[in-house]
Amino acid sequence: MQEHQISYYYLANEGIDPQTLQRIRHDQPVTTTTLGKLCRIMRCKPEDLICYQESEEE
Repeated sequence: MQEHQISYYYLANEGIDPQTLQRIRHDQPVTTTTLGKLCRIMRCKPEDLICYQESEEE
């Protein structure tokens, strides 16, 4: 978001739900639909936004 100079306020105005924004702020899972919306807003690919990390429990 910093690279694209996009704020949480901007995302809210683009239709991202407040609960979803809260999930993003706290690095919690989001749906693929939300991921698609974020990619559209930021004009990027999903791999630009996410990375896979194994949990310590596994």
